[in-house]
Amino acid sequence: MPKSVTESLGLFRDRVHPTGTPARVDGWWEVTDESSAGDAATDMSVRMEEVGWAPLDAMLTRAGMLEKIRAGDLGLMKREDFDAFFACAEALLLMDAGPSEALELCLARALEGVVPTQRESAEEFDAWVRSESRRAPITAGA
Repeated sequence: MPKSVTESLGLFRDRVHPTGTPARVDGWWEVTDESSAGDAATDMSVRMEEVGWAPLDAMLTRAGMLEKIRAGDLGLMKREDFDAFFACAEALLLMDAGPSEALELCLARALEGVVPTQRESAEEFDAWVRSESRRAPITAGA
């Protein structure tokens, strides 16, 4: 495991663009003077209210993050392009509940989709998740 957490290890990535930016176009705020800086800051705040905060707030809970992962949408990353990544993320969220069929399916998907150069790391991850899931406390109704 890494000694520090970097941006590339994050699960969710997306961009917020200026008001009026067409869909699927990377638009950027242009700041050339004090007035345009104020306008940009105001629009950034508006855009975060419109499209930025809701997905972030939803992912602050385990259930919310699990819902985003199962929906196959982590902003710029979509399951159809990164299935093994999504499977690992879901496995991490499931492991604290103990062994389960859902966890087994995620781990199988993660190993099936791994690129050959990352096979050893994927197998280590698989073993670690399995070990941690077996250590999960037994809860009522489980």
